[in-house]
Amino acid sequence: MNDSLPDLEEKLQKCLHHIQVWMSSNFLRLNPSKTEVIILKNKRDYSPSPDVVKIFQHEKPLEVATLVRNLGAYPDAELVFSSQVSHVVRSCNLALLNLWKIGSKLPRNLKIKLVNSLIHSRIDYCSGLLAGLLSKDLDRLQKVQNAAVRFIFGRREYRGTTELRKTLHFLPVRSRIIFKLCLLTYKALNGLAPKYLFNLLHRRPQTSNRLDKDPTQLVKSVVKYVPSKGAFSVAAPAAWDQLPQSLRECPTLEMFKSYLKTFLFKKAYDCI
Repeated sequence: MNDSLPDLEEKLQKCLHHIQVWMSSNFLRLNPSKTEVIILKNKRDYSPSPDVVKIFQHEKPLEVATLVRNLGAYPDAELVFSSQVSHVVRSCNLALLNLWKIGSKLPRNLKIKLVNSLIHSRIDYCSGLLAGLLSKDLDRLQKVQNAAVRFIFGRREYRGTTELRKTLHFLPVRSRIIFKLCLLTYKALNGLAPKYLFNLLHRRPQTSNRLDKDPTQLVKSVVKYVPSKGAFSVAAPAAWDQLPQSLRECPTLEMFKSYLKTFLFKKAYDCI
């Protein structure tokens, strides 16, 4: 942290004041009692962090947390999102436990709908934040999807599920995250997403001596800090540039989503 604690507190107080004014004008209220504070810093930054921070002028200081909840997501101080994965895994396993109790009485098409609404909806929620997820946490999410596939086919015993997922046309978890990233990128580049996302993306400059004159590619950022690889400005160009040019140039959103799933499905299961 380059700024001193009083300077940081003053900046936060000014920022929150503007937020309070905006919320009041829209008949909303910022609740200090439900506000949490987390300090995000580089893992190599060994400077001590404060235990409390005063961000409301007329309220008592707030304790600095190592994990907070924001719109159903659980970012931690190092932005590795292991706690987010733990929350998703726990809630999905509980849902599957309850589904198994009635699974024998359900037809397969209804099981698929239940898995999509109770399991995949949880895995896909805020999945754009999981672009830089550690392999061990990604495996935990994949095991949840595998368990859901076994529920659909009524197989409790441990078996490979790759062919079963392929039969159901389920994208694996890694591909689902890439799907979300590419979809957000397409929306941002075509004016269908908030402008701040568009400002994080930069088209690759075209020069006369460049052999590849693809105007749809983006500038890639090179980072060394592992959590930074999950930033939208880093992960989105990396995923976007892996798509074929014909896919990046799709004229409509619906066509893009359809072709994108087909491309990721073939890539995930090595089928042509």
